[in-house]
Amino acid sequence: TYSGLFCVVVNPYKRLPIYTEKIMERYKGIKRHEVPPHVFAITDTAYRSMLQ
Repeated sequence: TYSGLFCVVVNPYKRLPIYTEKIMERYKGIKRHEVPPHVFAITDTAYRSMLQ
């Protein structure tokens, strides 16, 4: 993501509340500086760039 130089480890076998529909909607069409860093922000930016 755009958060900086970090190494993050996530347990893929435990559900995290950061991948819900509600969170995904929060990042649609938003500028990166308006919300905290998240993988949804990166994918939304990539998707919108692909459509242009």
